[in-house]
Amino acid sequence: MQHALTTHKGSRIALCKGVHQALDDFCWMLKDITSRPTRIAEVVYLNSSAEGPHDASGKGAGGVWFPSSSLNPRGKFKHKAVLWPHKWPADIIAKLVTTQNPTGTVTNSNLELAGGLIHLEALLQTFNVRERIFLSKTDNLATLFWQLKGSATTDKVPARLLRLFGIHQRYHRYVPRHDYICGPSNPIADDSSRMFELSDDELLSYFNTKYYYMCPKQKNTCQLWTPSPQLIAAVP
Repeated sequence: MQHALTTHKGSRIALCKGVHQALDDFCWMLKDITSRPTRIAEVVYLNSSAEGPHDASGKGAGGVWFPSSSLNPRGKFKHKAVLWPHKWPADIIAKLVTTQNPTGTVTNSNLELAGGLIHLEALLQTFNVRERIFLSKTDNLATLFWQLKGSATTDKVPARLLRLFGIHQRYHRYVPRHDYICGPSNPIADDSSRMFELSDDELLSYFNTKYYYMCPKQKNTCQLWTPSPQLIAAVP
């Protein structure tokens, strides 16, 4: 919306598809706020109930959540770490900007931000996090700043993803916190975003063997969560 106002020519403003989508988001927010007041627990930052790093590569995205004892699992899931990997579809990989593909339209930071949204969904689908605070960590500074600000100076991919972040938080009633983790300290998320040659059982066995020290009191420390097709379709 801001981009349309600052780039208009003459007395007319071009309402492109993105502007209409943003206006629809505001209409949804207005209707939702008038029907359900925001609770204090949705805006106050307290200690986190879960922490977890995420990462993205040219192959895919992935991450791990470590829940505290205060969270209750949902459905079939148990009270232990949640591992999620997602391989990017071929059309996204083909659009990635690389030295071999300098004219691509998707950057690594775009993928990191998309992975950050999937990361949040992974926790709320496996645990009840309504009115809870949790801490998501990334080794990508652009992604971190976008998440902290909730806005971007572009009308492209980051802007559309950040609108989804806002609606996602409002709908599911959680309080997200975001922080930085340096790349060398993030091997568990690196592996989850790259090891797509392994089957689900092989991946779990690998993580439970290599990273057992992260949850020494638990056996079979990780459980697997897979993003739904509906979520992936919603992520630009």
